Amino acid sequence: MLKCGGSVKGFATYQCLDCGQGKYKVNFSCKGKTCPQCKKRYAWESIVTIGVCLFPRVSYRQVVLTLPEKLRIPFHNHSNQKHLYSGSMVLSEACLSKLIQAHFKSNVCKIADIVFIHTNICNGNYNPHSNVILAEGALFSSN
Repeated sequence: MLKCGGSVKGFATYQCLDCGQGKYKVNFSCKGKTCPQCKKRYAWESIVTIGVCLFPRVSYRQVVLTLPEKLRIPFHNHSNQKHLYSGSMVLSEACLSKLIQAHFKSNVCKIADIVFIHTNICNGNYNPHSNVILAEGALFSSN
């Protein structure tokens, strides 16, 4: 028989009730998309699933680009939010593309990415941000 010694960051510790010896660490997950611990796993699994469909054997990263707090209210109250959301996704891709081109010191390389926008964060507050699934490296037309 085991007695639970409490849980911390996705792990529960158990100890034997008969002899009091041994401590066992058991991993657990609520599998909730809003749980701070489990959503990381959910996001990573989504990246892997999408990545396999795009370019097999390529590693991917998640990049989050958030709108500055000063711009959130004007952004929220704008009469054509659809246009702003679309523009922010294009801008996100352009910024990352320029960053990768600067890293490789080449203007001819391209990036492989998927950009999508979220308008709220986990607690429900309005916080428009771009989530980007970005392939590591760059694509060169020469090879």
